[in-house]
Amino acid sequence: MGKKILFSPIGGTDPIKYFRDGSMLHICRHYKPDVVHIYMSHEMLEYHKKDNRYVDALERLGVYLNHSFEVHLIERDALVEVQQYDVFYQIFREELAKIESRMEDGDELLLNMSSGTPAMKSALFVLATFSEYRFKPIQVSTPKKGMNEEHEERKEYDNEANWELNEDNSGDAPNRCMEVKSLNLMRMIQVENIKKHVMAYDYVAALAIANEIKEHISEEAFTWLQIMEARVKLNHQKISKLTRGGNFDVYPVKTGDKRTIFEYALVLQMELEKQEYANFIRGITPLVVDLMEGILKNKCGISLEDCCSKDKNGILRWSSKKLRQIGLDGVLENAYRNVGGFKYGLVYSGQIAKIVECRCPEKRVIETVNEMMEVEGKARNIAAHSIVSVTEEWFKERTGKSTREILKLMKELVEMAGINAKKEDWRSYDKVNEKVARWLK
Repeated sequence: MGKKILFSPIGGTDPIKYFRDGSMLHICRHYKPDVVHIYMSHEMLEYHKKDNRYVDALERLGVYLNHSFEVHLIERDALVEVQQYDVFYQIFREELAKIESRMEDGDELLLNMSSGTPAMKSALFVLATFSEYRFKPIQVSTPKKGMNEEHEERKEYDNEANWELNEDNSGDAPNRCMEVKSLNLMRMIQVENIKKHVMAYDYVAALAIANEIKEHISEEAFTWLQIMEARVKLNHQKISKLTRGGNFDVYPVKTGDKRTIFEYALVLQMELEKQEYANFIRGITPLVVDLMEGILKNKCGISLEDCCSKDKNGILRWSSKKLRQIGLDGVLENAYRNVGGFKYGLVYSGQIAKIVECRCPEKRVIETVNEMMEVEGKARNIAAHSIVSVTEEWFKERTGKSTREILKLMKELVEMAGINAKKEDWRSYDKVNEKVARWLK
């Protein structure tokens, strides 16, 4: 088990005043830190040198609790101007950084928010609010639950008498410590930033922030962020590991190749949502090839393997022998007669489209296939081989269609390829995003 470490400035009510613990001593009484770092400005250091009141009180409390306090004094004799907030923000920031650098796994840092000058308390408040360091901020209410009245002499301090008359030594004295739960504004900001990145489909950025505050968000939300970061990269193997043994319904389309095609289509849809139009048009070619293959099989009853053979690298190439066996060699040779004839090489989407056009009995399928071939031909080559700014207007000008119309074409081709995706399946990412946002609240 790790150590508890307390960082505490010292103020006018420390260590004991009005027959009660000051904040530093009261936190030590109820949290029993193993190590106490006492920060003393010039005035408090003078009191310490005179009667050792702060260390003495801790030693007496240690005997009373049968607990040993390791006390470290941070003496700042030159610090006289104790009302300057900017000074203390930087000073405390550095002091806490030093302490945290020496902490080990399992150690817990406590922070006394109630001792010291108003400037000290304000600086600590800001540090706690923005949570630059991992600590537990603790406030201590006054015994009267109100403002202390300054009437007790502090220059002359009797260690023995103050301890003996301390009413907090009685067994029924209340615990006036309160852990501050509402200060962590930075954590709230980080959570909101995670939500914004998620809603913008930027799962890499969302997960990077989530890793910083992993212990403060739900396990479900963190796992889903990992899943979505892998999903957008089409890393199905990683998703399988993340979901093993858990109840995670990730994919709306479950079947192997069809799942892969649909997941890729969803990624392209997101590129449009993010207005990453160049990525969309550059990424559409491999999808169209797979969709043409699916349509060939689903609508024409022809498998691409029936038309092709694999080379030594496992890549499909058109086979004149196989095409001839199923009566398709003439289709492709006629289609490319005016452009130098058909080359029995690699398989391209436009070539498959020619067979679909010849063999598919459904007019709407042929029209949709030809529309997509026209869009790809007009836009892809320019975007893929030139440095251009691809905008919504660029699409309209080059293809005569808006990006939404092209997306509609893509969805129709997915259906024609036999991928049975429901309308709500196209909102798969958005539905998960909404879940994650709820879990992050």
